[in-house]
Order: sequence, then structure tokens, then C-alpha cells
Amino acid sequence: MTPNAPVDAERPNIARVYDYLLGGSHIFVADPVAAQEFQARPRAAQTMRLYRAFAGRAVRYLTRAGIGQFLAIGPGIPTMGNVHEVAHRYAASARVVCIDNDEVAVLHHRAILDRNENAVAIQADLRRPTDILSNPQLQATLDLSRPAAVLLVALLHFLPYTANPAVLVAQLPDALAPGSYLMPGQVAAYRGAGCGR
Repeated sequence: MTPNAPVDAERPNIARVYDYLLGGSHIFVADPVAAQEFQARPRAAQTMRLYRAFAGRAVRYLTRAGIGQFLAIGPGIPTMGNVHEVAHRYAASARVVCIDNDEVAVLHHRAILDRNENAVAIQADLRRPTDILSNPQLQATLDLSRPAAVLLVALLHFLPYTANPAVLVAQLPDALAPGSYLMPGQVAAYRGAGCGR
């Protein structure tokens, strides 16, 4: 979905299907149908829950390691165990930016973060990393001259090979200060998830 594109309630949406598999209710009629097809794959729903749990463990580990800034790319609809919730549980002053290309996910994040001065949601796309890093809201929220963590959990497998995911991801560490972390959360495709910079 491109920024400001209308929400199509007749077609399933991966963010809403993911939400449904996690037990959320931010769905349209087409989404459970698509989820049923997805669930035909072995342990699909369990895998989605494990990804979300991994994100929570990663954020907990990083806050304990002294990281107070988080850039979550592709977090989906905020159903449970969201990055900002976990980060603020362990570090109340943590700064969080949630980036998603899906308007539905961004709108739900904005509704939840409306009165949160330490977190924002931005509609943008990993396929244009320079747009993400140069976004004024991101720059006003995060100080990338200091250590930060970038989370790409359960996202990279949605990018086609032609999008060159490895090239896109490789652009992110260059914008991070020493002591930062990149957490792909895609161990099958990117070994060494969670290696520090």
C-alpha cells in the first residue's frame, strides 16, 4: 500500500491477517478467510506469535543493555506486546518510532500513541530507506548520533527477491551510531540476527 492510498475492505491485508492470527480484532471480512488459507501452512499462527514474542525479548534485552531509542520497521497493527509498550515498561523515557507502509497499521499506532510524547508512527516503506531516515518526525524523535536499535521483525520475507532486501537492510547500519543494534528477526534468511554494530 502506498502512503495515503484508500483502505480496501474487500481485499485481505497482511497487517490485518497478522493481527487476526495474533488474536486481534482489527479486521475486515476478507482477512479471516485469507488467514484460514495461511493457517493451512504448518504452525503459521504459532510462528506469528513467536515473532512477536521475539520482538518483546529483543526490546527487553536492549533496554537492559542501555539502548533507549528504537526504530521498529514493519511492526504491523498494535495488538499485543508492541515495541513501545515493552520499551516503556523497562525504560520509561525510551524513544520509539514505528514505521509501516500499511495505512491501517499506522492509524492504529497513532490512535494508541496520541498522548505519548516519546513515540510516533510514520507511514513509510523499507524499500525507500533514505525516506525513512530523513523523515522529519523520525529526526525529531530519535537522535541517531547516539546508539539506537532498528527492529525488522517478521518483515523481510514479505519483500520479493527483486527488491534486494539485503541491499536495503545494509543501508540502515550506516545511519546508526557505534553501539547500535540491527535486529532482523529473520534468522532463516539473515543469520546472526541481533548482532551489534
